Amino acid sequence: MEMTLSLPDDFTLEYEPGDSVGLIVPNSPQSIQFILSMLERTHGILPSQQISVDAAHPITVEEAIRSTVDLCSTMKKKRLFLLSMYATDAEEERALRLLSSSSGNGKDVQEVDLFQQYVEDQRRSVVDILKEFPSCQSITLEGLLGCLPAIPPRYYSVCSSPLHDQQSQTSGDGAFHLKVAFSVVDYLTPNVPEDDNSGRRMAGLATHRLECICSPFLSNTTQASSSVSAAPPKLPMVQIFPKPSHEFRLPSNMSTPLILIGPGTGIAPFIGFLSHRQAQMASLDSTQAAEMTSEGTWRGGYELAPEDLALSRGDARGLNLAVDYMSKHQKVGDIDLFFGCRHEDHDYLYRKELENFKARGILTNLYAAFSREEGKEKMYVQTLMQKDVECGKRLVEMILEKEASVYICGDGNAMGRDVQETIVGLLTRHFCDMEESKSLEESRAMAVAHVDQMKTFGRFVLDIWS
Repeated sequence: MEMTLSLPDDFTLEYEPGDSVGLIVPNSPQSIQFILSMLERTHGILPSQQISVDAAHPITVEEAIRSTVDLCSTMKKKRLFLLSMYATDAEEERALRLLSSSSGNGKDVQEVDLFQQYVEDQRRSVVDILKEFPSCQSITLEGLLGCLPAIPPRYYSVCSSPLHDQQSQTSGDGAFHLKVAFSVVDYLTPNVPEDDNSGRRMAGLATHRLECICSPFLSNTTQASSSVSAAPPKLPMVQIFPKPSHEFRLPSNMSTPLILIGPGTGIAPFIGFLSHRQAQMASLDSTQAAEMTSEGTWRGGYELAPEDLALSRGDARGLNLAVDYMSKHQKVGDIDLFFGCRHEDHDYLYRKELENFKARGILTNLYAAFSREEGKEKMYVQTLMQKDVECGKRLVEMILEKEASVYICGDGNAMGRDVQETIVGLLTRHFCDMEESKSLEESRAMAVAHVDQMKTFGRFVLDIWS
């Protein structure tokens, strides 16, 4: 899902393609209400009472519970141990200490498995533990705030270009925008026969909130409500902050070829890369643009009627941004992009945009791999690189001869590791073929050394999250 954020007029957020934004998400309404009711019932603490957290300005108890401590993440062993200190039931205290123990009674493996099965696999939060171990609900407000960590920000890659956004100001609402893409997290925890609360449906805290914000727009509810009342509907607000990237940046030299590898939502920053490159190419002086079209000099306005210009077939090259830019200015490096997903029909993110980039000459080659197509072999991006001979040869050529920069972005450490290993394998094979006197081990050592050197010079960059 892609979300466009409209930045406030007085908000100066400077970013470049490759940057991320951090999103601050409050706890879920259900968890907030449970904790507030518990504190009022056990200690008589009202949600409107004022408190000071970490010597900051006073805020209400409700605000502290909503925004300062993490109620929704999976509990850690250390937090379980701290919570056990507030248990008034001896059996509940022993059970929590067993779960939080990392060693004892010579049963290390069993204890680790118990914590994994009961807490981590079921994604039990502090609210879940408090419900299932009710004697711990005597915990004080100070104890709760001291026991729990702060809400961690969620980071999302920016999939837009500030230059492209600036060029679009004249046709839009005048506000600056920023786009992010995300996958909605929704899954079932494993079913465990002895655990009545297993097999639960879980939703990601941040992505579920973003999905709820987007839902009215997707269902046209906002348009329907605005048509009834003259006043425009109040738009939802999200709290974000910039997270600049010092390495995941487009090369300053536009002639540097690029190899972009982004399965799934890893494609997001590369949409920003391609939009930025398109905007760079479109940033030609308007006089030059008019001259290219008319093969002369236009001294009036730029609203031209069709009969004002006689276009030849050669003049039509101006419709292709990349060809136009390369013919009039500097050479622009090739861009090859690799995308992977499960199903072509509903997982192919940004398909139209990518095909449009390719049609306009921004993108040189577009490779797509699908791993769950019925009746077909599982194909991942690294599989495509290995099995498509021409694709593999081109990768080697771009890396060794054209000195391309490689960018890998996506979810999961295994993907990044496998893609990097595949590239090392392709280079190894090339070195073996070029220097027959060298052994396979020597050729692989050369390939590994070349990739390490690329990393040193910022030409092999990974942005991997888990």
